[in-house]
Amino acid sequence: MTTADPDKPCPHEDFQSFVEVNRITKDEGGPVLAFSLVVRVDCAQCGEKFRFTGLQAGLRPDRPTVSPGEDELRVPIRPASADPDFGMGIPGFSVRWRDAHDH
Repeated sequence: MTTADPDKPCPHEDFQSFVEVNRITKDEGGPVLAFSLVVRVDCAQCGEKFRFTGLQAGLRPDRPTVSPGEDELRVPIRPASADPDFGMGIPGFSVRWRDAHDH
């Protein structure tokens, strides 16, 4: 990693991406019930994490989400040959969005 000049903002010209595919099972060694893709992106020059914006935080079997810190994109995936409802039976959670004007 290149050391950034602390007197200048980093131009973020080079990136590192990290991709992980998780196999979700009920029991260790059991059949795969779902797959989840996790993506992270960092600046290769200064190490700053990039955030994924516009998605709800959580882990859902039916839609992409982000980690509570927005630095991980979490996406349910399935093999092309699998039924469209593959992975829908697993539990998930989401963090409820609340706008400033909500009471």
